[in-house]
Amino acid sequence: MAPNGTFTTPRGTSTTIASLRGKPTMVWFVAGGCASCAASIPAVAQQLGQLSSDGVQVVTLGLYGAFSTGKQGVAQLLSFGRAAAGTTITRPGWTWGLASEALSEAYDPSGAPDIYALIGPDGRIRYQNSVPVSTMPQLLAAVGRLTGHRPSTGHQDGHTKTTGATLP
Repeated sequence: MAPNGTFTTPRGTSTTIASLRGKPTMVWFVAGGCASCAASIPAVAQQLGQLSSDGVQVVTLGLYGAFSTGKQGVAQLLSFGRAAAGTTITRPGWTWGLASEALSEAYDPSGAPDIYALIGPDGRIRYQNSVPVSTMPQLLAAVGRLTGHRPSTGHQDGHTKTTGATLP
């Protein structure tokens, strides 16, 4: 089973990974000042439409200790996201929040940002990797295996094409 733990949403409420069961979920840990995270945010934004049409919810969490705590930390996280992808980060199907220390350690004991896990509706981790901007074809293929949908690729070389959500 995927590790459970809490995270705080921009509304200030605490929720758990377990509460996301029933739907495929990409849980992704980012940090401010992380260049690969900043590059990956627009890549995820470009594929949000495809991910959403496959039923995947994207949960981007600030790695514990990478942002301040409380409302200030949430504001820093959202500012980081908006700087990379504008208002796309507020679209349906994309949740942002701050991970608790226990949640960050459960998924990322080394504390290295830009790692993600694809969790099936049953709560089991089905795929893990890092740096979505570099691993998007593999992520979309894993989503396809999980949901039965074929990934949308633009070229034989595996580069993905932009589908769904567009950057503002």
